[in-house]
This record gives sequence, structure tokens and C-alpha cells, in this order.
Amino acid sequence: MVMQGYSPKSGQIVNGFEDNNGDRLMIRPIGIILNPAGVALVTAGEVLELTATITNQGSVSAIIDVFIAETSQPVHQWFICPRERLALSPGQASEVVFQVQIPVDAIPGTYDYTLVIDAPQHYPEETPIDQKVRLQVMPFIQEARTVSDPTFTLQPPTSSVSPALLQPGQPLELQVTVHNRSDRVDRFFLTCPDLESRWFTIIYPEGFQQAGMAIASEGLELNPGDIGQILLFISPPPDTWAGVYAPTIRVYSANNPNLALLDVVYLQIAPLHLVTVELLSLVAKIKREAGLFELRLSNQGNVIREIAIHAKGTDEEDICTYTITPPVVRILPGTSVTVGVSVKPTKGWRPFFGRMINFSIELEDLQQFPLINDRFQASVFWEPRPWWQFLPIVILMSASVAALIFLIWWLLTRPPVRAQVMQFSPESNSYQELNNEAIRLNWTISNPNHLKTVTVVGFSPDGRVRSGPFIYEFTPGLPNALDRFCTQGEQLICRNVWTDAREAGDYVFELSAIPINPKAETQTIRTNPIRILPVPEPKIEELSSTQPVYQERLLPPGTPANPPQSTPRATQTATQSNRILLNWTLSNPDQIQQINLLGLGPDGTVKSVEKRYNFADGIPEELRGFCSENPASRQVICANVSTDAIQPGDYIFHLTVIPKKGQQEQLETRRTNTIKILAQKIPTRIVEFTFNGQPAPPKLVRQANPKQTSLMISWKVEGGNGMKVELLPAPGTVPREGRMPYPVSQQAGSETITLQVTDEEGNQQQRSVIIETLAPPPPPEIVEVPPPPAVEQAPAMVPTPGVAAGAEGNPAAAPAPGTPEAALVIPAPPTPGGDAVAPPPGELPVPGANLPGGVVDPAAPGGTPDGAADAAEEPVKEPGPKFFETQPLAPAELPPQFN
Repeated sequence: MVMQGYSPKSGQIVNGFEDNNGDRLMIRPIGIILNPAGVALVTAGEVLELTATITNQGSVSAIIDVFIAETSQPVHQWFICPRERLALSPGQASEVVFQVQIPVDAIPGTYDYTLVIDAPQHYPEETPIDQKVRLQVMPFIQEARTVSDPTFTLQPPTSSVSPALLQPGQPLELQVTVHNRSDRVDRFFLTCPDLESRWFTIIYPEGFQQAGMAIASEGLELNPGDIGQILLFISPPPDTWAGVYAPTIRVYSANNPNLALLDVVYLQIAPLHLVTVELLSLVAKIKREAGLFELRLSNQGNVIREIAIHAKGTDEEDICTYTITPPVVRILPGTSVTVGVSVKPTKGWRPFFGRMINFSIELEDLQQFPLINDRFQASVFWEPRPWWQFLPIVILMSASVAALIFLIWWLLTRPPVRAQVMQFSPESNSYQELNNEAIRLNWTISNPNHLKTVTVVGFSPDGRVRSGPFIYEFTPGLPNALDRFCTQGEQLICRNVWTDAREAGDYVFELSAIPINPKAETQTIRTNPIRILPVPEPKIEELSSTQPVYQERLLPPGTPANPPQSTPRATQTATQSNRILLNWTLSNPDQIQQINLLGLGPDGTVKSVEKRYNFADGIPEELRGFCSENPASRQVICANVSTDAIQPGDYIFHLTVIPKKGQQEQLETRRTNTIKILAQKIPTRIVEFTFNGQPAPPKLVRQANPKQTSLMISWKVEGGNGMKVELLPAPGTVPREGRMPYPVSQQAGSETITLQVTDEEGNQQQRSVIIETLAPPPPPEIVEVPPPPAVEQAPAMVPTPGVAAGAEGNPAAAPAPGTPEAALVIPAPPTPGGDAVAPPPGELPVPGANLPGGVVDPAAPGGTPDGAADAAEEPVKEPGPKFFETQPLAPAELPPQFN
């Protein structure tokens, strides 16, 4: 194998160098080693493996594409995968294996093709590199064999355009999916050659975890055609610099160790900007030399920082020169830099009584990154001249001039000494009402001996007094109320002085220092706004039902709709599955006094009575099995809370939270979407419809009878809850089951009674009966005839003329009751004082023979002619009127009243 590089300019192949038209040799950034070198011999039907070792000889990491030019036909079609991609760091090398499937019918001969190496993103001027390769196909002499290399993919995918963003110290989880496409059992191993072992962790499916490269005894074992996953955790150390990293992922095959399966993962470490600065005073008192200070800058982030340092005086007259060494520093992540600052007075004479020189040091980030503190205050004391230099003057003038000046200053020009407020600020700018914290104040006052009174008042932003006033008298000395907060010397220093400001809101405190001298001016100073954050209000984070649509389930008879707690678990489970279940999530549960749950219909009607749950002492007992509290997120999560909504219809549940503190004007309320309970469909049918206890026929014929003014009607219907039962024309809507007397007319004519049932979908079933009332017959003529022989009493009901003649003597041939051909005939009662109406012929079929008073079956006991004589001696009964004669009803049998 030979290290080769190809120059696109000259078209010559040289060993790692470029011949630039003979002018000079230049090292190529990419080196290539081909195996086999020269002409590759292969037999038709075989698979040739072409290995290309690519070396990044440049100075930057590069993504390199290695592929076969499409113009190289027909060889380009023979490559199983004609394109591969590598990610190589400077000096790193990797192999790319191309498999060439030679067709069985390939024509023997020599074929030329071009191998292209291209890195357009990182070496655009030196690439692409075209490598001319030759392939010689030998005649087919054996059976072709198929070779399939394994493949792998990475999830989630990354690219140079969209790398995976990681915070410092955050791991990245990758799932490596390996596909064994060979016909043998193989074991695969995963490694990251570009990363240190502490950067990554490999977990194979067996659950064995190892940091670093896998050894031969572990790996992913796959059968032919199987697919397996390997977990890869890339954990950059917390001190990793910010930027984009592109490590290479490689999968090894135990059956083919020389096979290189590579892919690239792009990581981007998020920047962390943190620089700490410390100012140290080395020489703060000077005579003739310069004052020395030292700045120590520590870069605790992961980004290179470039910071410029400036110094300038803060006094009215700047008499010093400032020397900063170095003026600009470059701080690598995790390192510290020391900057020296020299301050030397250059203007004026050395003072006779000393001088304090104030100056500031300012920091400026050249990359505009944030700094925690970019300004520092410092001072240098310029010591006075030695006393012996003033001795002659002091001796000559001290007795006269000094005394005169002192007297004049004392008597005439001395300003009154007064207390001065040096500092007034809160201990913190933010407090929590939840912790019952009160605002604490700090202040410093000079010359406290000249102080009479200190007054502290807290105002709201609009000027209302919300705290205090607190009045401290200093005439007798330090007040007892401030004894444990203040120290008095040359200055009055008070720390953590409590106030009564505990309610939520914004405060501005004002301190007034009243001096003892009434001519001196009272000094007043205010703080910046101080905020006490209110107690977090409870909120409804989520409210929903377990499902948007429920199906009505009818409970077994005797099962209560809302069983008590003592009910067996199976019964409670059955009833819970028959009702709407709700889920909700509440935040800040410790601030909840009570929650109310109300179910309304879309029109605002109450469909589920309001339930109240008391959270004053935590989760109420009735919700213990449904709710749990998460202290970390300060939430209460309730699931599958049952309601009493079991009837079909639309429901909208409203959940209201009542906080413990006060009563808000607008309570936290949330409602669900419309929840439906679909009615269970039950087939609708008329089970029973009778007149005086007998099945209702299509037509009922009766004679007018003043003693019979009504018929007893009873009915029974089965169907769903939305079913409507009507008795027409009157009384209208009736219950599913009942009985009632129906008044009938005494005038000749007909009327129709209809039992109509309508289900939830509007389908109707009807049973109608036509009641025909006949006028009473005229009284018969009195004709003397010999008495007839004693015969059995004729039946009370006879068939209508429409009965077929063929049914004579055969009860089975008569139309069944309820058919259109059959009608129930009720004869009129006999006229008082007249003879009894002759019975109809005994051979006529009587449909109502089975009714009370009907025709007696001859086959029945006692129905033979032998008993006719006994029957003749008995008085003649009138079955017609007595059949419909009503009896007084018991209270339980009274008909329902309809509105």
C-alpha cells in the first residue's frame, strides 16, 4: 500500500505531495491509501472489497466525502454503496470499505473508474481529489456469492447545521441501531475513537455498562437479519469548552474485524459566561513611589474571554497617572490572570497634611459578553510631608497666626456640626409573604452625638403610609429598641432593623434624621422600591374527564346509583364504571381552603349537584384514594374521581378553588369540555295492552249500557330511558306501566284508543282498538210459544258477521283475538220485564269463549248435555253487562293523575 495524493491541477499522482506544474511541492491536506493497489483482479460474480484509508493531514477537523464518480459507468452501478462520509480530526486516519458486486454476465476486460475525495466545507481549495483506479474482470469460473455488510444508524440524528445542544455537564443519549445483514451470527462492538474514555459510556442490551471501548467478551450479538440497539451516553466534562464537536462513532464486527462502519455525531456545548474579579490592595499609602493594586480575574466559564482594563480618577482634580499591566488580558476557560495596577501622583506638590486620592478601575469585555461586576472603587492615601520640614514656620507663626486663625474659624466661620446619613438600604430587595418575612433595614449615620430623633416610615408607591412610623429618640442615648441592632461610635451603624411590613406589595421607606441643633437642616433619604411577593395563589392546572363520551350502563335491579363507602368493592366498581370520572391537577395545595365541583348542562341547568371538598387539613378523606400530593412540584394530582352523573345527556363540570387567604373577587374556576353520556339502546315493544284484563282486539263491539260507563285499560311497555308512552286521544303521556278506567260513550258510534310508543330516535309503535257502541235493540214481541227444552246458557259474546263459515264447530279455525277479522261483540242486557234474548246457535265460533261468561267447552268437565237439566233450573245470568261491570278499586289500583 502506498500513501498517495492526486493533484487536480497537474493530474499526476504523487506520494502525499502536489506537483504544482513543476514549480514546487506542496503537502496535500488529505492522504489516500488504496488496497488493493494498482489493478484489482476479480472474477465475474464475485464481490470485491476496495479499502481506502483516508488521513487528515491538515490543521483543522474536516468532514470528508469519499465516493465513486457517476461518470464511471458501468463500474458505478456495481458498487453496493458508492458514497461514504468521514469526520476526521487533524492527524486522524480512518478506513472506508467499498463493496463491488461484479455481475455474472459482466464482460471480461479492464475497466477504469474514478474515486473522488471531497471536503468542500473545510478544504474547498484543495479538493476534490480524483483518484484513477483500474479494475480487471476475469471470466466467470464459479458460482456467484452475495456479501452483505452490516449497517447502523444513530438516533437522534445530528448534522453540522443542527447539532445537539448540550449544557455544560449535560449528557447526550444516543441509540445505535445495528442491522446484521449477513447470513452468519455476528457480534458487534461500539467505540468512539475520537473521545477519551471518560467522555462516553456504552450500554449493551444485556444491561452491562462499561466506560470506554468495549472488550472482546462484550458486545451486541445478532442473528442473521436481526436488528439490535446499543445505548451510547456522551457526557462532556463540566470543564469542556463551548463549541461544536464532531466525534466519530465506529461499530466493529467480530466476523469482519477489518470492516469499518463509521458515523459522525455533532455536539454543541452551550457557552457559559462567568468571570470573577477580585481587587487586592498591595500599596495603598505612598510618599514618593506609586500605589500598587492587583486584579485577579478567574474564568470559571467555558468561553475564552478578552477583557480590557481601564483606570481613571473619581476626584474633581485628577493628579495621577495609571499604569495597567497588561491592559488587555485573554483568559482561557478554567484559568486565572493577574493584572497589576500602578497609581502615581504626577501633578502638584506633596501635600502638607496628606491627601486621599480616589479612583476607579473599569473592565470592558471586548466580545460584549456579560460581566458580574465591571467597576471597582479604590483609593490611595498620599502621606503628608515630614514634620521637620515645617518646624521653622511652626516656631515663628504658631504663637500668633495659628491662634488667630483658630479663633476666627471657631467664632465666625465654623459650620454647625450635624448628623449625616451615609447609607440607608434594605437588607434585601425582595421578601416572601409566604414565609411571614418582615422588611429589615440597614443605615449608617455619622456624628450620632448630634442626632436627636430618627424617624422611619414605609410608604406605598402612591404615597400611602403602609408601615410605621417608627420614632427613635437619641437624646438620652441609644434607644432600647435599637440596642440589639445598632452600634454607636463615631458612626451609628444599624443592621437588620425590623419593621412591621409583612403584607404583599411594594414599599419605599423614608428615614429622617433630625439634629439636636434646631438651626441645622433635617436630612431625609429614601430607599429604592422593596417588594414583598404575595402568597402564591392556588390554580387549576388541568381539568378533564377520563374520556369524552360515555355509554350508559343499566344497573342490576336493587343496585344503588351512589353506593356508600361500606358497599362491597365489586358493587362500587360497577357503579363507578357507570358514571363520569374526572381528572384534575391543582397547584399550591397548601393555600386551598375548599374546592367545589358542579355539573351543569349546556343550557345552565344543574345536572350534577355541587360537591364540596375541604382542603383545610390536606386532602379530604373522600379523595384519599384518588388524589396524591407531589411536594417537589407543589401540586395535587387527582385521577378517576367519580361523579353522580349517570343519566344520558351532556355535562359540563365546573371546578372552583377557594383560597385560604381572603376571598378573591374572581375565584379560580375552570370547566371541562362537553362530556356526553349516550343512552343505552333497549328494544322498544308493547308487552301488554288489555281491556278488562283481556288482550285488546283490533275492534271491540259493545251495546250501550247505562250501568257500564267505563272500561278498565291496562298496559305495559319495555324500552330505553328516553322512551315516550302515550295513550291517545286522552290522557296523553302515561307511565311505562299502569291501568286506568276509560269512560265510554252511551251513544251509538265508534271511537279509537291508541297506545303509542316513541323511542329516543323517533321510531314509533302503535296498538289501536276501535270501540263500536251499538244502540240497544227494540223490545221483542210477546208470542206464546211452548217452553223450549232446557239447554245450556248461550255465551255472552258472538262473532261478527265476518266470521268464515268454514270455522263452524272448529274453535281453532276462528280468527285469533287481535286480528283484523276478529271483533269482540258485547250484547245489550235484557229489557226489564221481557223475555230473555235467545242465545245464538251453539255451532257458531265465539272468539271470546275463553273470557268470563263465554261459551263453555263441551269437552270440559261439566259441559256435557247431561247437566242441561241442572242448568235449566238455575236462574239465567246476564254475562254481557257483568263482564264489563267495574268494581270499586283499592287505593293501590287507583289510576294515575295526569297534568
